[in-house]
This record gives sequence, structure tokens and C-alpha cells, in this order.
Amino acid sequence: MISLSYIKTIFTTTVVVLVLIISLNYFVDPGANYYRSGGKFPDRYAKSLVNSDHGLHWSSNTISGRDLSLALSLYAKDSDCVVIGNSHSIQIGTYGKIKPLDDVCDKILNLSVAGGGIDDILILSYLAIKNGPPKKIILDIGAWTLSQKEDFIEPKAGIRSSSRYADKYRSAQLAILEIDQKSGIFFEKYLNLINLEYTKRSASLLWKFIQEKKMPISIVNVEKKFNTLSGIDSAVKLPDGSLVYPKSHINKQKHTPIPEEYFYYKNRTGKLVSKANSINALKKILLFIMESEVTPVVLLVPYHENLLKFKKSITVTSMNKNENILRQVGRELRVSVIGSYNPISVGCQANEFYDFQHPTRECLDRIKLEK
Repeated sequence: MISLSYIKTIFTTTVVVLVLIISLNYFVDPGANYYRSGGKFPDRYAKSLVNSDHGLHWSSNTISGRDLSLALSLYAKDSDCVVIGNSHSIQIGTYGKIKPLDDVCDKILNLSVAGGGIDDILILSYLAIKNGPPKKIILDIGAWTLSQKEDFIEPKAGIRSSSRYADKYRSAQLAILEIDQKSGIFFEKYLNLINLEYTKRSASLLWKFIQEKKMPISIVNVEKKFNTLSGIDSAVKLPDGSLVYPKSHINKQKHTPIPEEYFYYKNRTGKLVSKANSINALKKILLFIMESEVTPVVLLVPYHENLLKFKKSITVTSMNKNENILRQVGRELRVSVIGSYNPISVGCQANEFYDFQHPTRECLDRIKLEK
């Protein structure tokens, strides 16, 4: 029979371990979702960024991308174009020798976030209008942005874990979708404090802090002008919100062969055709933008040609169907749709990609407004 003292020991040990894990994740906070989320730091970072000459050194360990985009949205009125999307469009801006979309926009504010979906587009479109409005809003719609499985627009984990960002979700729903959907944002955010992956990230980041003897909460200016095509030692957020990858990443990825094997893409890309609920949500977002007297433009960013070699695969079939759906939406609402998921249609070369889904600035610069 198990003794009472043994049960107490197990219980006490479990509680202590949980407290340590929760404390580690809360205070180290690799996703900047708790201790380093909210407050005034994102606003201070955004203000320093837009007022900088050459941008700021950037790390997602300093501030979450979504918190930064939320803070940057306050400057929407100062640009004639706001870009909203995912990591495919995060390099688009008006700084550097190559300026993608310069035939569409004179001055850009880039609010794109890594992993951005229809929920991010909903929130950031709402904020760009509320805080602007700009003249144009460029919506980067990825090949599977509209393929959520849910029967409603449910915010993804990245939104649910950022309290500042999640607070705007309900307002955007009411204003654009005219629904008031309640979700377990608060519960899921704090359940993440005992998540194994988050704990691994926290431990890794804490070790980095110990080695470098400094915390990541800092605002550091890039001291001199640099080539945005080659980058510098660290990632850089430019004053328009666009991102320049670290020099090491640019060099490595440009010289890493992009796989040609079918199973590589089968296991790494989506298969779903756009869902009616997400298509309707996009239409409502576009109508909201137009009713606010702002011009929407739908942007399709190319994928690498190796992905498209498997024409009969579910992946490529879905991409083609989804591009056709978006072009139909454009015709229906009289909204310009620029670019294509097919790099050949845009004119992108095989060596103008970092991987199968992230083009370089040179490729992005080939996307032009159709006359």
C-alpha cells in the first residue's frame, strides 16, 4: 500500500516542478507572450523603428511580430500603402536598392507577420483603417490562407497567446464580419505556460542569456546604411516594418539547392481548397476596405518552380484552384489581383528563392500591377 507521505512527496514535487516551468516560461518568455507582451515596450519599439534612419536590429525574442505589427498600425496614416500578410511578403518595402511594388505604392508600411492567416488579415485590416486610413491596403493571400477547416474564423495560437493582439480580434469581428464569436483565448494562452515545446524554447533562450550576459529587451539602432540584398550579421527591421534576413541566412539559403523530390512537398504543404466561410470572410474584409474609401489589392506571391513540377499532385491542383478562386473574387468585387503562385507567370528565376515558398526581393520586385 502506498504511504501517505509518499503521495505528499509526489504531489509536492509535481507542484514545485510545475511552478518552476511556469515561472521559466512566464519570465523568459521566448514568444514575448507574457512578461514581455503588452505594456509600453512594443509601442516604444515601433516609435523608435519608424523614426530610425536605417532600422533596428531585430529578433522575435525581443518582441512578438504580432505585437509589433499592432504597434506599427498606429502609423498607417503616414503611408499610402499598408502590406498585410505572412512571411512571403514580409520583405516588401520602400527601403533599399530594390523596392518591390514601387509601381503600386510610393511609401509602404509592412504589417505582415510570420504565419499570418485570414485572422491576421482581419485584425490588421481593421487596425489599418481605424488608425489611418492609407490609400491602399495590399493583402498577401497565401495559397492556403483561405483553407481553414473551421466553420468560422477562429484565431490561431499565435493570436491567442498575445493578449494585446487578441484584444483587437473581437473588435475586428464585430466591425467587419458582424459577429461576436467568443473563444478560449485567455485559457489557451495560459495553458501554453506548461507546453513542452515552449519550455524547450525558454530553456534554450535562458542559456543564451546566461552566455551573453544580457537580456533581449533592448532597442538597438543599425548605425549605417547597408545593402538590403546581402544583409548584415543580425536580422533588421527597416523603418517601414519590412524585414531583412541576417547575412548568414541569405548566403546559406541562396546556395542551398531547393529539393525536387515529390515527397518533400507532399509532407510540407497544404492540400485543402479554400473553404466557403474563409472566402466569404475575405469578401467582407475587401468590402470593408472599399467602404472605408481605401483601395484593396490582392497579392499572390510565387512559390518555387520545383513545387509546380508535380502537376497532378493534390498540392499543385489545390494551388491552381485557389488562385482561380481569388481571381474570381477579384472580378466579382472589381479588386485588382496581382502576382501569381506560379513563378513563371511572374518571371521569377529559380535562384530567386530562399526555399520553396519564400522568394527574394528580386523575385518580389517582378510582381507588377496589371495594366
